[in-house]
Amino acid sequence: MKLFALYSRKMFFPVLQYERGFTLIEMLISLAMGLIIIAGIATVFISTSQTSSVISSRVERMGDLFLATHLMQAGLRESVSVPSVGMPILTNLTSRGVAIPTGYPASDTVFTSLPYWDAASKTLTYQNLEGNVGIFHYQHSSKDRIYWLRPLAPGVSGSKNFQELIRDLDTANGMIASPINGGISVILQSVYNNEQHQNQVASLAFNMWPRN
Repeated sequence: MKLFALYSRKMFFPVLQYERGFTLIEMLISLAMGLIIIAGIATVFISTSQTSSVISSRVERMGDLFLATHLMQAGLRESVSVPSVGMPILTNLTSRGVAIPTGYPASDTVFTSLPYWDAASKTLTYQNLEGNVGIFHYQHSSKDRIYWLRPLAPGVSGSKNFQELIRDLDTANGMIASPINGGISVILQSVYNNEQHQNQVASLAFNMWPRN
């Protein structure tokens, strides 16, 4: 019986006595290969995430710039080319109790044509047919933003406060305006981080002429 039992174990489990485990070197090699594969996957994942974040940031900046320029063009499109004689620029602002921006022109004679860009106060001034004044003010209270003083709407009074239009602009050249052939050229510039975490500029420009 003992002989039969021993024979039976050898017959059903013949390989077990010859099996052996992995050596330490084999395990270290396998571990190293696994770490290399995991590191490669992690690198690809991180790179893809960074690229996606940069693209998302740039798209968001361009979307903000597009909306801001659209609103600015809608306002400037209503501008007259010459200030109203019956309601000069400063008279309209004073009558509404508007807090004049620092460095803003102190005389109506400065506004020879509209829209008017004043580099000292970083303001773009325009006036509609009713004589109401609108101002786009870059760096009104924050260096990276444009604020908008809207003209009075018909039948509405008390519009005297600047409201934020767009933020996250370049703090030095976020808004650049210059006269062109009786009109105005405006460039807005925003900043985002690229894959190397460096500041990259996104810009959008438009040209606008007064209605008359």
